[in-house]
Amino acid sequence: MNIGKLDRYVGVYSRSTSQDSFGSINVPGSPVLIDNAWVKKIQKKSEMVSQGGSNMINQNSFEFVARYNDTLWKAGFYFLISQDTNKYWIRGVEEIGRKEGMRIFVESENSRS
Repeated sequence: MNIGKLDRYVGVYSRSTSQDSFGSINVPGSPVLIDNAWVKKIQKKSEMVSQGGSNMINQNSFEFVARYNDTLWKAGFYFLISQDTNKYWIRGVEEIGRKEGMRIFVESENSRS
C-alpha cells in the first residue's frame, strides 16, 4: 500500500447512545469523534438499479482505501471529509492483504432515507 496516495483527511464519528429508565437504548444523534485518518477515494463505476420497472443509476456509493485499523472502520459509523459537505456512512469494510489496508464501502447521506 502506497501511503503517499492517501490524500483526503477525514474525521470518523459514531452516534452517542444513552439508556433511559426502562432500559431502552436511545440514539439522540449527537456525534462523537472517534479519530481522524487519511483515506484515498477509489473511482467506482455507477451501478444500474431497477426499481418499479424503471432503471436508475446509483451514484451515491463509493469506495475508500485507508490504513489498517480494526477499531476505527466499523459499519454504522460515518466520516466527514474536510472541505466537503457530504456525510459518508460506512456500509462495510474489507481487509486488504494481511493487515496492509482496509477497503471501506460507503454511501453518501443523500441516498440514505
